[in-house]
Order: sequence, then structure tokens, then C-alpha cells
Amino acid sequence: MSWDVTLAVLFAAAVHAGWNALVKHGRDPLLETTLIHAWVALPALVAVTLLPWPGATAAICLAASTAVHCVYYHALAAAYRNGDLSFVYPVMRGSAPIFTALLGVVVLGERPAALAWVGIATVCAGVLAIGLARARDLDRDARRRSLGWALLTAATIVAYTLIDSTGARAAPTPWSYVAWLALVQGPVMACVVALRRGRALLEYGRERGLEPLLAGVASMLAYGIALWAMTRAPVALVAALRETSVLFALLIARGLLRERIGAMRWAGAASIVAGVLALRLA
Repeated sequence: MSWDVTLAVLFAAAVHAGWNALVKHGRDPLLETTLIHAWVALPALVAVTLLPWPGATAAICLAASTAVHCVYYHALAAAYRNGDLSFVYPVMRGSAPIFTALLGVVVLGERPAALAWVGIATVCAGVLAIGLARARDLDRDARRRSLGWALLTAATIVAYTLIDSTGARAAPTPWSYVAWLALVQGPVMACVVALRRGRALLEYGRERGLEPLLAGVASMLAYGIALWAMTRAPVALVAALRETSVLFALLIARGLLRERIGAMRWAGAASIVAGVLALRLA
């Protein structure tokens, strides 16, 4: 993996952790997530007029990805309602890359080198160590609920990563795919949530103002960089490298959310760094 791809994905990982912290910090994670992706449809509308149409194959991927993302955002919000950022985020992000890599062999025909597998496994182990260290502080019911939602979120991450990497590679440029994805999925998500919580969504939107728009732009930027990277490097390697976002989430959880950080989490952080080095050398 080249240095430009590596640094770009690391930057995207930091941005991704930031907007997830905003979701967790919001009063209602589901409504916060909905506003973030509804607002970003506005700049996406401008972007699609400046970018080429992604094509028929990409359009099919857009439809499938939008459906999966709706499940993802609901599961993500439920996970954050039941667990801390420093537990939920590492579990859902850390369990996804290894399954993405395994399915990538079958679906995409990509076969990472031996050192790449070591890097993927080391990153995942470090990410999971950070999250599972928090599990000891949760009561049994809270641990079961938050873990269940986090694993469901991880399953949707695997699904949309494979779908969107295919769509981005089929499109003339990955940015046209990202722009159309943001344009489509935001309004769809808003409509789905409005069917159940329409009045609450409107009231929450008035309360939050334009702040979710900034998080939405950050989300689209981070994901766009990741998909661009997947057109330049194997999906499994990029997916694993994205999970360095857990390191940034760890710092955010400690510095802004005042969540407690222990020795096991820092050991997990060291494992992630080692895995990143292996991915870079693979």
C-alpha cells in the first residue's frame, strides 16, 4: 500500500471517529444520525451536477447500499444508546475487517499476502481489546444489549463495504458514487425515521440547527477517501486500516467524553499501530 493511500485513509479514520463522537454526544443518537445524513444531501446535490453519472452497475450498488445503510444507522444509534463510545465503537469496527477480508476473497477475488493477513488480524485484535476492556465495567444486561447491537452494526459494515467498493470501482470516479450515495441515502433515511418519529425529528432538527451538516460533510469526506483508497489498494487492507479510527475515538472518549481509559486499551492501541505497520509493508 503506497504512502499516499495510507496517509489518506489515516486522515479519513480521524474524521470518521469525530463524527461518530458527535452521534454519541447528541441527545438522541438515531435522530442525530438522521439529521447528519439528511443535511449532507444538500451539498451532495451540488456535487452530482459537477460529476459524471456513475453508471448502471454503480446504480444497482447505490440501491443496495442505501438499504444496508438504513439498517446500519438504526443499529449504530441503538448501540450508542446502550453502551459507551469506547466500548461500542471498537467492537463494531474491530470485528468487521476480518470478515470483510474473508468475504473479499470470495466476492472480489482478492487474496491478501501473508503479511497483510497478519496486519489485518493484529489491527482487529487491538481494536477488540480496546472495546472489550470496557465490557467489564458494564452490567450483564447492558453488555449483552450493546454487544448485540455492535455486532449487528459490524455485519452491516461488512455488507456495505463490499457493495460500495464494487460501486466505486465501477463508477468513472469514486467521488461520483459517494455524492450519489449521500444524495440518495440521506432523504431515504429521513423518510424511514419520520414514519415513526416525525414530530420528534422536526423538533430535534430545530434544536440542532445546522451543526449536523458539518458532521455530514465530514462523514461524506471520510467515506469518499476510503472508497477512493479501495480503487487504489485491496479492499481488505483499506478496511483494516480504516479501523485506526478507534485510536482517534479512544482519544476523543478520554478527552471530550471523559470516559476512563485503562492499560488494556493502551495495549490494544499498540497492537493497532503494529498492525498498521504490517499493512504498510505488505
